[in-house]
Amino acid sequence: MDDTPASLSALPPLARLRAEFRALDAIRLPPYAGSAWRGLLGHGLRQAACVTRAPTCAGCLLASHCVYPRVFEPPAPPGEAGRRYAAPPRPYVLDLDPQAPRDYAPGAPLSLGLTLLGEAVRQTPYLIQALHLAGQRGLGREQARFALIRLDQETAPGSGDWRPVYATAEHRYTPLPVATTEAPPAPDRVVLHLMTPLRLKRQGHLVGPPHFTPRELVFNLLGRLRLLAEHHGGQPAAWAWEPLLAAAETLTLDPNRLHWHEWTRYSSRQDTLMELGGLLGAGGLAGPGLGALWPLLWQGQWVHAGKGTTFGLGAYRLLAPGAAP
Repeated sequence: MDDTPASLSALPPLARLRAEFRALDAIRLPPYAGSAWRGLLGHGLRQAACVTRAPTCAGCLLASHCVYPRVFEPPAPPGEAGRRYAAPPRPYVLDLDPQAPRDYAPGAPLSLGLTLLGEAVRQTPYLIQALHLAGQRGLGREQARFALIRLDQETAPGSGDWRPVYATAEHRYTPLPVATTEAPPAPDRVVLHLMTPLRLKRQGHLVGPPHFTPRELVFNLLGRLRLLAEHHGGQPAAWAWEPLLAAAETLTLDPNRLHWHEWTRYSSRQDTLMELGGLLGAGGLAGPGLGALWPLLWQGQWVHAGKGTTFGLGAYRLLAPGAAP
């Protein structure tokens, strides 16, 4: 078998979705709305899926069959795997537009991107119901309400071809087949555009602009993609450590447009302020190993990198030099 993955078949089944809403009240989003959306979506999914109405999933006889814990609170795996990490990676990623406005008047459109992985793709009807319930509950302390109008699905990751799969007016869900796609031909040089804060750790410390290298990114992506494939379907063995890390050593990164962005959010669950800063900006990637790493880097765009991916952190895009983000 080739040491590098050739297509998205090495990943779990993957569906990129985009929910389109209409504001019912005046809405003001926080500076980065990922945690607010995740909390609201989780509350809606729990309301849609839970039949016991117990305050937690601990000790519930139905937990292993319930959509909510399998998507939002997957338990630690048994045995040796459970000692290696506290919990498997969540099978979803929020996709937020960092350039989207924060203020919406009643009647204004707003949207939320959501990528589902593995078995979670089959639970999209529950997610649709969760989005309806989330809109009724409302965003933020003001509980500003919104209504789900439509859900679109991208025909293949990165294609830019979005098709409606659900419309509230018709109340009918018609999913598209989950499609894989080949990465486009590898370029000689590419711009890595970090769209939302990228939080990487090395030896317990966050990696800042002076210490960010292609190897740091590749090492993190390898670990993340292998875990996703192991727990949610795919080909873990397709992500080979030695040749891909060796290829990363041949790359150069121009960090001139990278900077650290500090972000603080309040966690109501933990009743504390959380520092969630990370790397933002853009840097040019080039070198002999880019071709070998291209499928890995391309596919990583849809699942993000680093910490906090479930509320949209670590989003990046690969752009041609001179292209607008």
